[in-house]
Amino acid sequence: MDITPMIDVVFLLIVFFMVVAAEITNKIEIEMPEADKSVVPEDNSQRLEVTVDERGDTFIGVIPVTIDELSERIRIDNEEIPGFRVYVRADANTPHEYIQTVMRTCAENGVFDIIFATLQES
Repeated sequence: MDITPMIDVVFLLIVFFMVVAAEITNKIEIEMPEADKSVVPEDNSQRLEVTVDERGDTFIGVIPVTIDELSERIRIDNEEIPGFRVYVRADANTPHEYIQTVMRTCAENGVFDIIFATLQES
């Protein structure tokens, strides 16, 4: 019995799952701040993930955006998605002024439900 075709299929499946896994876990690398009272939110649906690195660069997912582009995206999503919220990931070394800019952008577009990502202290 020739199992070469089966080996080819298994190899392709392995490659497929490796590529998909890399895309699913693709996030901007930041050093998360720690908080002793942090909790994992029960519902993460309808959230836009915004990342701010230590230089103040802003990302939606892994795509770099300007504050104007972020504002436009928040405005559109808030109008179209009921219960829209924002999930902010910021580096522990990010100056607060950059995080304030993101918070102000959310508020200017009617979004006040914001979660800040932190790690639980060990």
